Amino acid sequence: MDTKWKSNHKKRILTIIVLLCVTFGTILFFPSIQQRGEKYYQDEIQLYTQEANSTINEKFFSQIYKGCYVLYKEEQERVLGTQIKASELFIESYPTIDGYSQNELREMTNSRMNQILTSWTATFEDYRAHVDYSVLSDSGNSNTSNPLNTVQPDLFSDSDLTSYYKEIFTIHFTENGVMEVDVLYMQNTKVIDEVIKELGKIDRTEPLITDFIDTFGTDNSSIKIKKPHNFTVVFAVPRVSVSPNRYSGTGSEYINEYWVKLHAYRNAGAGLLYGVAFVLLLIFCLYMGSRRVWKDDVMIHRPGKYYMMEAAIMGVCCVFALLNSLVEMIWTQPQYQNIIQFFSVVFDRGLYEALIPVFQSACFLFVVYATWYISICFIRPVLVLGIKQYIKQYSLFYQIFPWLKGLWNRFIYEIQHIDFSEKSVHAIFKLVLINFIVLVVISMFWFVGIIGLVIYSIGLFYLLRKNYDKIRKDYRTLLKGVNCIAEGDLNTNITEDLGVFEPFRNELSKIRIGFKKAVDAEIKSQRMKTELITNVSHDLKTPLTAITTYIELLKKEDITPEERCSYIETLEKKSLRLKVLIEDLFEISKVSSNTIILNQMELDVVNLLKQVSVEHTEKFQQMGIDLRWNIPSEKVIVLLDNQKTYRIFENLFVNIGKYAMSYSRVYIDIRLFNDKTQIILKNISAAELNINADEITERFVRGDSSRNTDGSGLGLAIAKSLTEAQKGKFGVEIDGDLFKVQIEFPLLKKTNLHDSR
Repeated sequence: MDTKWKSNHKKRILTIIVLLCVTFGTILFFPSIQQRGEKYYQDEIQLYTQEANSTINEKFFSQIYKGCYVLYKEEQERVLGTQIKASELFIESYPTIDGYSQNELREMTNSRMNQILTSWTATFEDYRAHVDYSVLSDSGNSNTSNPLNTVQPDLFSDSDLTSYYKEIFTIHFTENGVMEVDVLYMQNTKVIDEVIKELGKIDRTEPLITDFIDTFGTDNSSIKIKKPHNFTVVFAVPRVSVSPNRYSGTGSEYINEYWVKLHAYRNAGAGLLYGVAFVLLLIFCLYMGSRRVWKDDVMIHRPGKYYMMEAAIMGVCCVFALLNSLVEMIWTQPQYQNIIQFFSVVFDRGLYEALIPVFQSACFLFVVYATWYISICFIRPVLVLGIKQYIKQYSLFYQIFPWLKGLWNRFIYEIQHIDFSEKSVHAIFKLVLINFIVLVVISMFWFVGIIGLVIYSIGLFYLLRKNYDKIRKDYRTLLKGVNCIAEGDLNTNITEDLGVFEPFRNELSKIRIGFKKAVDAEIKSQRMKTELITNVSHDLKTPLTAITTYIELLKKEDITPEERCSYIETLEKKSLRLKVLIEDLFEISKVSSNTIILNQMELDVVNLLKQVSVEHTEKFQQMGIDLRWNIPSEKVIVLLDNQKTYRIFENLFVNIGKYAMSYSRVYIDIRLFNDKTQIILKNISAAELNINADEITERFVRGDSSRNTDGSGLGLAIAKSLTEAQKGKFGVEIDGDLFKVQIEFPLLKKTNLHDSR
């Protein structure tokens, strides 16, 4: 840890040293830049002054010419005493353009002409403040108290006017609209002809038609313009005025001097100096963040340690915003041309006075360079991570945005999933509170708040419409699901999110499942009824057929006494089988109709199970079946009906005798738990068990599908019904050829019996 800290400490010291070197290296170039900058500045001021003394400016004379149209319109309105549209004064004939009717062209032309003169009037307002004029008429319009209205082109010699103005000229429109220019006085007599030529060139271009044609995007020469006629204006440029052809804007000489000086110092090398400094620091930053420096240590672009993306971008923007201030610092701070000048200041004013300007410049530059370096350090990881990952790992706003987005999504989810089975006061309160806060914020902006209210209303409209459309869509989805169920399609399951109808989807799913169970049960019941009729018919028909046959044989007189005895014995066996079948049907009928009567008593299931097995010992010995007992050595007392329980065990042992494989083992287990006893019988089937374990306990189902064995197929069904009637559980498991029956009964009382295993 100490080694790592020392390594990072050395990197910080190296960074500070590099920043100081770049700072003082920049200051060393200040004197040479200041010398060249002052020279460039004086040259540009001289050139600027020469340009300012010249009135040959196309934009200036273009605005003077357009001002004649503005003044002509004002003069006509003054004479008539009413407002006049520009189209009434300056349109002689309207254009013809394909695709437009005459009425449409007339309206478009009038509207555009009025717009052009309105624009010219607004622009000419800036020139009224710097150029004096006077309309030569009986009620001439003038913006000055100087007697320009008395100027006569042929007799002009007013020394007072020439001492105040440096340029005086008249623009006269004849009766036919022909423009004539008379230069009455010009400080620079060499440009008189150029002024006349410039105004003549502007007149020939006819700016009013040019601006009009730009509206339609086509050169249509069919429109004719009426120029001013019988109209004369005297224009004069004051000597002390800051004319618009020299200063664009407020007329402030200081602001223009600042920008001229800034441009001069940049050309003198200030821009290049700071550019080189920034590039050097950029290269140093890339080097300090490379593996050459960090080796196996954590590099500077380690993810997620600082959320400084926004601060770094602001730092870079601030550095670029200070570029003009850095250039200004070169000419505002006194510089030393050589070491002799520095010591001269030390001796005259002291060391403090000599060093303070350098120190101030150095501190300012160091802060700017440090801000640039640190900002680049935090922007640099974008080269490794990419823009997307960089924003995720370094943006502070991105860390807040997912939280705000999650908060908003939870709120929208609550609104869209209102549970109508519960009180929705909480969701409604949130909605009203948010609406109240938004309205309070909007109302704080007064008139501007109206615009915010309009935007909020539009957003609220789209939000409500979106939610309404979703509710309508969810309703249609729910209605479609209900219709499918109504039409009998019980396999349709609605998987879409139903919003406010979500509780109905769950209830509808329960209804669908309930209907499906009922339909499946009904189908199963119908199938069982069909099988019942088929099986009962088969099982009753077989012994009845045999009985009928042997009765016919007994009717014969030529039979021997031995044959007669044999026939009677067969009749007895078939009648007994028929009796057993009828008794089983009667037994299962009583169980199904819940009319069975139980005589429960304390019963030892171990003893009863052994008793039943004894009666089948001879049968099992003939088949070579070996019973393996795993039962408690003491009594297991359960509250059961002795006769019904005996029938359960009897049917199970009969089933073993019919279907168990000869010369195999049968396992009988009795297990005890705290509150129940479990009886398990397992045997290997002689035939392949290709039947489901749940179906084998149904009525008239046998282990052999050919139904060649004796029996009604009701043995396991009766055993299961009698077990469940006594609050027990009856289950069958089939694993290959292994057939397993598991019976559970609740114990009457706890015993301390142990398993004999």
